[in-house]
This record gives sequence, C-alpha cells and structure tokens, in this order.
Amino acid sequence: MKSKNFVLTITMLLCATFTFAQTGAGNLMLGGTAGFDVEMIDGSDDNLVTIELNPMLGFFIIDNLAVGATLQVSSAKQGDHKNTGFGIAPFGRYYIGPGGIKLFVHAQFGYASFKFDDGGFELESKGSQLTIGPGLAFFLNDHVAIEALLAYDKGFGDLDGSSNIGLGIGVQAYLGGNE
Repeated sequence: MKSKNFVLTITMLLCATFTFAQTGAGNLMLGGTAGFDVEMIDGSDDNLVTIELNPMLGFFIIDNLAVGATLQVSSAKQGDHKNTGFGIAPFGRYYIGPGGIKLFVHAQFGYASFKFDDGGFELESKGSQLTIGPGLAFFLNDHVAIEALLAYDKGFGDLDGSSNIGLGIGVQAYLGGNE
C-alpha cells in the first residue's frame, strides 16, 4: 500500500511540474510593472503625481533561471517641479518550486538617469542602481502570472546614498517551448 501512495505522489508531482513548465529552458518571459501614485503634500496645494513603467524581457537559459533586461521609465510632477527618469538594467532571476505558485530571487544592476526641472533650473543626475529581493509568482494559467517583488534598491555614482525598499506588483507572460 505504501508503494502505491509513493507512486501516486511522484506521478502527481511530475504532472504538476510538466503542467506548469513555464520556467523551462528556452522559454521567454515578457511583462513588467506599471505604477501610478498621487501623494498629498501637507501645506501644499500641489499634489505629487508619479507614473512609472517598467517593461521586462527575459530568456530562460536553463530550467528556472532567466536572464534579461528591464527598462525603467518614470515621470513625476508637483506644481512647477518635474522629474523624469530613464534606466536600463540587465537582470537574473531564479525560480524555486513546482506548480502554480513559485518563489523567485531577483537581482539586477543597471544604469539610470534622472532630470529635474524646477521651472527654469535644470539638474541631471546619473548613476547605477542595484536591485535585489525575493518574489512570488502566482500562475493564473500556463502562460500568465501575477508577481510580487519585495526589493531593496541601492544607488551608486550621482545616486550614491539613495536606497529604497519597496513592493512591486506586475504581470508576466511566459511563452515558449515547454507547452
């Protein structure tokens, strides 16, 4: 009886692994995050409005290990103060676990440039940024996942001294060979 349970358990695990083979070697991931934020500033009639877009493209070089790049585009405005940013960052991401929910570890290091306009006074800032953190991918089906990433960002160069911890939510499409 124990051998039947063992065989049944192994069969179920293999089926779950092959059913959710989105992170198999040769597959692509395409998606990213988008954000919109309105911050009310005490003592000011002007709210801080921020929009961010972070598309990403990755390729699974081996099972569960993706490498790729993400673009970072942002715009913020408060009254006459404007801030725009652009960055590109290569990344690596390793997925853990079979089935429809996978944990992952994400790391990226890239270049960022920010331009500040204070209604006549302009300043540009450039540097590098390291982002690392754990995440969770919840697969809605064989090709689409909603992801959450708890990330720590650290700036270098002109961005030295800046650091941030944040939670990002995004959507990824997994396309390719192991369908």
